[in-house]
Amino acid sequence: MTTTHPLRAALYARVSTTGHGQDVGLQLDELRQVASQRGWVATEFVDDGVSGSTDSRPALDQMMADARGGKFDLVAVWRFDRFARSTRHLLVACRPAT
Repeated sequence: MTTTHPLRAALYARVSTTGHGQDVGLQLDELRQVASQRGWVATEFVDDGVSGSTDSRPALDQMMADARGGKFDLVAVWRFDRFARSTRHLLVACRPAT
């Protein structure tokens, strides 16, 4: 008999400013719902009040280090621009560690 394990997911959420109508909770609620529906075991990473224009963000950096270490099977974001503001940033963030 083969046992399948649930996928391990990193859920990433970010807002650039606290207040002003931006709420990281809205992103997390939807991400949690998707994870639950799919049976993923989820770990959350949140950059609250951190601009997307900077390449280095504490939670994103930790998530990517953990992902490179094989701690996750997938990364889920609410919307692409929450993770990367440009194709260049996406490629930089996803490159293997040297």
